[in-house]
Amino acid sequence: MKCNHIVYVMTWVGICGGSKIIFQHCNELVKRGLNVTILCKYPRPNWFPLDERVAYLQGERIPKCDLVVATYWKEIKDCVKQNIAPVVYFEQGDTHLFEPEAFDPLTMRHIRKQIQSAPSVYTVSNFAKEKLLENFNVEASVIPNAIDKEIFYACEKGEKGEKIVITAIGSENIAFKCIQNIITAIVLLKKMGHDIEFIWISPDTPTRLFKIPALVNPSQKEIGDSLRRSNIFVCASLYESFCLPVLEAMTCGTAVITTDNGGVRDFVQDNVNALIIKKNNIADMLEKLELLINDAALRDSLSGAAVKTAENFSWSRTTDMLLKYYCNPFLIQA
Repeated sequence: MKCNHIVYVMTWVGICGGSKIIFQHCNELVKRGLNVTILCKYPRPNWFPLDERVAYLQGERIPKCDLVVATYWKEIKDCVKQNIAPVVYFEQGDTHLFEPEAFDPLTMRHIRKQIQSAPSVYTVSNFAKEKLLENFNVEASVIPNAIDKEIFYACEKGEKGEKIVITAIGSENIAFKCIQNIITAIVLLKKMGHDIEFIWISPDTPTRLFKIPALVNPSQKEIGDSLRRSNIFVCASLYESFCLPVLEAMTCGTAVITTDNGGVRDFVQDNVNALIIKKNNIADMLEKLELLINDAALRDSLSGAAVKTAENFSWSRTTDMLLKYYCNPFLIQA
């Protein structure tokens, strides 16, 4: 199938991991010589270094193209209805995928019809693929996220400071991230006498947890720098479709503590390249944090294995998979 011009239809271009991945898709595809357009009702974002070769249109009418990528379930039927080009749906995961019980039956039927109307679907992890089949009876291809190695990379051994630095990423307003649990554990660690530094990276300014300093809406470079100087990264999410911050931390050589939130299963091995903690269990989190604070050898072992694992998630490989899929999106890939 001819695939020279691709249009990504986006509902939202604000600060979030999902938008970041779509923008990276666009950047990588224009590097390969394709024409890429983003269509959204909001203005072109300035928080992410979007390649100037990526065209940006504000509006609802899809321009003439070879392929349309709907990036949220609300857009699927309209993209198909406009009948401009073949349509694929890129599912990155949200409440509808992981907590369908949070919606009333009528709303879920509407969402299910939208997703089932997509001629072809792809997603970012095997966990998300399983949930699409379980909750929507939809088969999907898997094309994993990847890491920008110019921003996220490990520092030389010995470059980290003497004080233990612990980092977490997420908004207090996103309940499933369980940022409150992490902050509770950090406060307890300090009360126990541990001399630690905590870096909380948040996309928005905290209003409830405002007494805890947060690095609000930093650049991608600042996030990479923060992860490199960190000894430990903590993720307490109840679910994730891929959990990019964990992989970014692993790429930066940071020892990771994470829940089994589903989205890490494609790259995390407990006691090999990370430590798995129980969900909503501050005591378990505290125990694993103390273990890593006190055991430099274990931190180094997890860090080394993590960096090696992260080498498998390059944008070169992911872009190859994207191009193969976009040229034949109606063939489900393993």
